[in-house]
Amino acid sequence: MNKIIKSIPNTLTCISLFFGCLSVLCSMEGDFLYAVICILIGSVFDFSDGFAARALKASSAIGKELDSLADQVSFGVAPGFAIYFWMKGYVDCSFCDFLPYIAFLVPAFSALRLAKFNIDERQTSSFIGLPTPANAMFLSSLVSTADILLKDGTHNWFTDFCCNPIAMVAIVVVTSLLLVSEFPMFSLKVKHFGWVGNEKKYILILFAIVSLVVLGMFGIPFAAAFATILFYIAMCIVDYFFVKKEH
Repeated sequence: MNKIIKSIPNTLTCISLFFGCLSVLCSMEGDFLYAVICILIGSVFDFSDGFAARALKASSAIGKELDSLADQVSFGVAPGFAIYFWMKGYVDCSFCDFLPYIAFLVPAFSALRLAKFNIDERQTSSFIGLPTPANAMFLSSLVSTADILLKDGTHNWFTDFCCNPIAMVAIVVVTSLLLVSEFPMFSLKVKHFGWVGNEKKYILILFAIVSLVVLGMFGIPFAAAFATILFYIAMCIVDYFFVKKEH
């Protein structure tokens, strides 16, 4: 029984990896909506494996390594494939046939981000650089929302932006650099459910819920994901450049 209990966190990690693989398959088939859904499900299991490991006191060296490998697939390779097939199908890259390959900067920098995280003792209670799950949700939800709008016959500034080759290259480069940057970002891990010490986390959760409701009314609920990640980055910028400087 003890061995079964100890294997629960690693099982959850493997489930996360499984959905990361499904996300890659969905992107290859041009189904970006299910690609982002799979990444979202994978992120839920990724969060739960750490929670389970702490609750069951089942942390292990192999669990840490497995978690990084699974994250590389679910939050590095999967969003990279989403961007690649999006650019192949919707972005005019006729002036440079190799341009879609820029998408594979995402898994490359995600791997570097995860390797740095594993040896960086500063990131026990907060993050240095953009977390890979947040980056994966941002990129995959960006293209899935544009895909939904275009399939509904909607053409606006947002779809034009997502179909612009320069814009997509800029998004990939900027987010890749954010992954390995030294910019401090608060963690979403909770040690207790009280307000004190969790203020920023609850504000972010409230924003996510409001965004989901409002954007869901317009038929693009997954737009809430990249909107929330943008808000998360903005909160970290304000906290670093304004709030902390005041103290």
